[in-house]
Amino acid sequence: MYEYATAIGLDIGRTMIRAAIVRYGGKIISDFSYNYETIPDRDMLIKNIINAVSSTRAKAADYKVNPLCIGIAAKGFIDYREGIIFGPDQGIKGWEDVPLGSMVSSETGLPVFVDNDANLMAIAELYYGAACGFNNIIFVALRSGIGGALIIDGKLYRGAHNAGGEIGQMSLDMFGQYSDKGIRGSFEYYASSVALVRNYLVMSGQIKDEHNNITEKLRARDVFELSYRGDHYAKMAVKDNANYIGAGLANLISIFSPDIIILGGGMSLARDEYFEMIEESASANSLEFCRRNVKIVRAKLGFHASLQGAAIYALTRLDGKHI
Repeated sequence: MYEYATAIGLDIGRTMIRAAIVRYGGKIISDFSYNYETIPDRDMLIKNIINAVSSTRAKAADYKVNPLCIGIAAKGFIDYREGIIFGPDQGIKGWEDVPLGSMVSSETGLPVFVDNDANLMAIAELYYGAACGFNNIIFVALRSGIGGALIIDGKLYRGAHNAGGEIGQMSLDMFGQYSDKGIRGSFEYYASSVALVRNYLVMSGQIKDEHNNITEKLRARDVFELSYRGDHYAKMAVKDNANYIGAGLANLISIFSPDIIILGGGMSLARDEYFEMIEESASANSLEFCRRNVKIVRAKLGFHASLQGAAIYALTRLDGKHI
C-alpha cells in the first residue's frame, strides 16, 4: 500500500456517526460528525451511514484525495470477514444480522470492511498510539459499558466467531448482581462509568440501593469533578471504582502477562491519582512475576482512535493482509 493512500473511517455511535478521511500513515486529513435527528431504526441508520459516506467522499474531493475504501467501527459481535453485524441492537430497532459491509459497498462502489470498535481502537493504538513498540497488549475501554481487545504477539486475538476480548463480561463476584447482559457480578457491572455514578448516588443517599433506577443526569465526569473538590462520597465512589478496575486488570495480568495495558474511554481522562489507585489495586491482586514489567497507561489517540483504526484496518485488508 502506497503512503498517500486514503480511506474513510466511520464510527457508528448511539447519537451520531463520526467519519474521517485518513491517510495510510494514520494522519487524519479531516473529520466530521453526522448527528441523528431522531433515534433511527435499522433502515434509517443504514441510510444515515450511506449519506455520511457520500458527504465525506464529497468533502474528500476538496482536499484532492480519493478514498480507496471504507472501514466501519461498530459495537457488538461482528463477522469481520463478511462485514455482518450480528448484534446486539444497541438501542436501534432491528439492528441485528445486518450485512452492512455488502450493503454500503453496493451503494458506494467501494470495498467496505467492518469490525468491532474496541478492536479497531486497539489497532490504532498499536500502530500510532500508546502501544507502539509492544507485542502483547490489552486495551480496555472504560465507559458506560466496558469494552476490550487483546493483541498477542502483535496480532489481534479474535477467538472463535470473532467473539474474543469481551473483557467487561468477566465475573468479579459470582454472588453479585446480574448485569443487563445476564452475567452475575461482571467487571462491567462494578467498574463502568454507570457503576461509578450508581455507587456515588447510593453512598450519598440519593438512591436507596443499587436496585433503584438512576434517573439523575449525573455523569461519571461529574463524580470525578466532585471528588476533586473534596466531596467525601465522590472520593469514596472513585476509590471504590478504581479498586474494582484494578481487580479486573489483575485478573488479566495474571492470565496474559501483557507488556502494556492501555485504558481508553471517557474515564481514562481522569487525573493521575485515579490511575495510581488503579495501579495499586492491580498490583495488590496479581502475581508478582506477571506484573513485574507491565505498564498501565492512558490511550494516546482518544476520540479519534476508532476512526484511525477503522481506516488503517480497511487499507490493510484492501492490501490483502490481516491484522
